[in-house]
Amino acid sequence: MKKILTAFAMALLLAGCAKQYDDSAIKTRLSAVETKLIELESNIQSLQSAVGEGVFVAKVQEYADPETGKTVGVTITYTNGDVKYFEISPKADYAGPVLGVIQSGSGALVWAVDGIAIEVGGKEVPVYQTPVFSIDEDGNLWVEVDGEKVNLGQVQSEGATLVDGIFTDIKVEADKVVLTLSDGTKVNIPFAEPFKLNIEINDVVFEKRFDAITIPYTVSGKTESTVVGVTGYNPNDFKVEVTESAIVITPYQNKAAAVMTAYADSKIGLVSLVELTVNHEEARVTNPNADSIVTDFIVDAEGGSLVVNVVSNVEIEAVPDEDSGWITVVETKAMKEHTITLSIAANSEAELREGCVDIYKKGTDKMIYNLFIDQEGVVAGPKDLGKKETANCYIVTAADEYKFAAVKGNSAESVGTVKEAVVLWETVNTDTAPEANSIIASVAFADGYVTFSTPTTLKPGNAVIAAKDADGVILWSWHIWIPETAIETNTYGIAERPIMDRYLGALTEATQWETSGAADGLSFGLLYQWGRKDPFPNVYDAGSRKAAKVAGTQFAYGTTKMSMAEAIANPTQVNALKDDWNTESNNDLWGGESGKKTINDPCPPGYCVPTAADIATIIDNKPDELATWACGASVSGTGFTWFKLGTPATVFPNAGFYNYDASYSRAYRSVLWTATKSDDAQAKCKYIYEGPGFASSARKSQGGSIRCIAVVAE
Repeated sequence: MKKILTAFAMALLLAGCAKQYDDSAIKTRLSAVETKLIELESNIQSLQSAVGEGVFVAKVQEYADPETGKTVGVTITYTNGDVKYFEISPKADYAGPVLGVIQSGSGALVWAVDGIAIEVGGKEVPVYQTPVFSIDEDGNLWVEVDGEKVNLGQVQSEGATLVDGIFTDIKVEADKVVLTLSDGTKVNIPFAEPFKLNIEINDVVFEKRFDAITIPYTVSGKTESTVVGVTGYNPNDFKVEVTESAIVITPYQNKAAAVMTAYADSKIGLVSLVELTVNHEEARVTNPNADSIVTDFIVDAEGGSLVVNVVSNVEIEAVPDEDSGWITVVETKAMKEHTITLSIAANSEAELREGCVDIYKKGTDKMIYNLFIDQEGVVAGPKDLGKKETANCYIVTAADEYKFAAVKGNSAESVGTVKEAVVLWETVNTDTAPEANSIIASVAFADGYVTFSTPTTLKPGNAVIAAKDADGVILWSWHIWIPETAIETNTYGIAERPIMDRYLGALTEATQWETSGAADGLSFGLLYQWGRKDPFPNVYDAGSRKAAKVAGTQFAYGTTKMSMAEAIANPTQVNALKDDWNTESNNDLWGGESGKKTINDPCPPGYCVPTAADIATIIDNKPDELATWACGASVSGTGFTWFKLGTPATVFPNAGFYNYDASYSRAYRSVLWTATKSDDAQAKCKYIYEGPGFASSARKSQGGSIRCIAVVAE
């Protein structure tokens, strides 16, 4: 067990002896001690003698043999009148080390071992700075100053013979070290803690002014002259009193706050500091969406779920006021940053309505925040899908009439002069094409907006709407995604931000199938060439090499490169090559270099294509090693059709991919794109399948799947 010794006082300070020296060296050192006696006496109050509590060294003098005149020792006079004599001649079998004090080159008195000054952190240790000594289990003697330690050498746990006249024996016991002096005197040195101000509670909160806060404290290694105090506060805000055992802080203002510094000063060169944070009870919203000093949130007329992040220094509970019955508190998670989930009912009226949620200190009737929520009134006409953010893809979950601005992706840039909007193609992700206009019933363009309606009974599927100019040239196109089941998001422990539970364009979530069952084709989603915004269909089941059928414009497949302008004008033209499909090299088409969502990003509002860093855990885990991925059913022994990873587990179906030779792979392999390039010809991906040949990049012309991730909040 590590044991800590109090600083050895002047009984250890006797002129430190080198292991080998002659009498002249002894006389020189003792003369130096005599010469510096005045300095020694000025520092003597910092060094407590081991003879007894409260007893200090008063004087140190050379002692000469009366017959020979030779200096043979030192006499120590203590404040209680005792005088002790110490010989300084070392024994031949000296086992060392000897602790002492010497005069340094600068003339200062410093701690020494075997006559050599102790250096800690490259600096000599002056006598007024109290070092802390310890003996480890191996018998090594250590010295520690301000958290830095130096090994002083080997000292036996029992029976070590030191310099005659200083110590003849050192013995380590359970609670002390016993030193035996040359005259047989036993000196008990108890183990002691370093000088330290101990405060367990250093972050406090008060309810109202004049409520006194009592903070207990202790001081380890306390000297008789130790002073405890507090600085760093405005006396107009706080009154601070320090007693023998506590710091009492009384706030004068209800909103007062301060970061104070409590200190203990030994008055012998040692100071210990502790930071105290004092604040009033408060809460604040960290994710408001309203640019207002009055309202925290503005929600749509259709309502839905609202997540409110509140930072508070006390536990809280949320209660809608009596006039806000349209707001329901679903859940409040108590953390340092609280998360309150609210359910907002739809507003069927045209008028804006105002609501308030009162936030109380938990278990009390003390209100510490008012959360104000405004809800817009219902507006006649199509619902604006791009009201908060425009994108190249929009999710629709209910039968209705919708609109979105005819702008390029998430920018405000117009697509140009639009003559008409048309449904380009529709699919239900199966081997049977849907009836025309069974997913999108009608589409039109007016006043800068594309409008469309769904059938009265919503049909799950995917569709692409294109805006054309007077010559019939496609200016831009948008993907309408109508999932069969609700899209959920989670980090799954494999991403820092929430990711979707399915591939982009999948109609159902990727659930865990039975071992004997293949992945469901409805979870495969759509395919994308790297950097393009427009999707194209994937294979429809695990064993197929053919794409799902579409209604409307059919897809053309070739092997000729296109420019970005040509790709935008021809969203159903898919070319495959052994490198990039694009004649113009651009490695930031999906924001892999800028770190921002781009106008070519194919994900819906609030989401983007993840970078390789965003989903590093997915990229770095290799299914062929089967170490962290769990595998599903196999297809004719060729490979697994799905894998799962993360907590809670999320499934990655092997959804097939479009190859550089213009063919489709069966669904026991899959390419999961990231926004990050590998080089000008390839981009980073998760190429998942069972067996050797795992790859972490694919040719940009290949068609792969996308799992959208939440965008970084700015």
